[in-house]
Amino acid sequence: MQINITARHLKLTDSIDSYVRKKITKYEKFFNTTDVFVHIILSVEKNRQITEIILHSGKISFRSKEESTNLYASIDFASDKLEKQLRKQKDISKKVHRKDKLAILKDKKRNIEEAFSYDTMEDSRTKISEIKRFDLQPVTVEEAINEMDNLGYKVYMFKDGLNDKVSVLYRNDSGSVILLEPNEM
Repeated sequence: MQINITARHLKLTDSIDSYVRKKITKYEKFFNTTDVFVHIILSVEKNRQITEIILHSGKISFRSKEESTNLYASIDFASDKLEKQLRKQKDISKKVHRKDKLAILKDKKRNIEEAFSYDTMEDSRTKISEIKRFDLQPVTVEEAINEMDNLGYKVYMFKDGLNDKVSVLYRNDSGSVILLEPNEM
């Protein structure tokens, strides 16, 4: 792990340097590789002590910025915020690997005939502009909600792992999540 500390409008003392390095080295447990770059920016603006931590690992970057009246407190706040982001990413990557394994087992059901023809649709409100095809992996409702939020989607279709039915989640204007399930025939 490569650590770079920048001090703006303050003197970087040995105690501050060692405190920051001690906080940052605990992030090594989240990565299997040593190709991790961390840039810490400590700055003072009037009576505000600002700490910004930027962490790069491969293609993924994380950032946290916190301010306080005490420099050590702002370091703690920014460090805790970044640790939460790293834990969340670790949980997500575990779920993605599980979904990939399930997708390999159920990869044969992909070809579905198109129900509409582009040429026969005259009204632009009903014309389909794009068709997206994807594999439905069995997941729980909670995992589907997390995935929908992580991707920033308002609508998310998934196969319920409990009953193997295709279900749809959507977030309405008030922020509530609605679950649509098909009736049994």
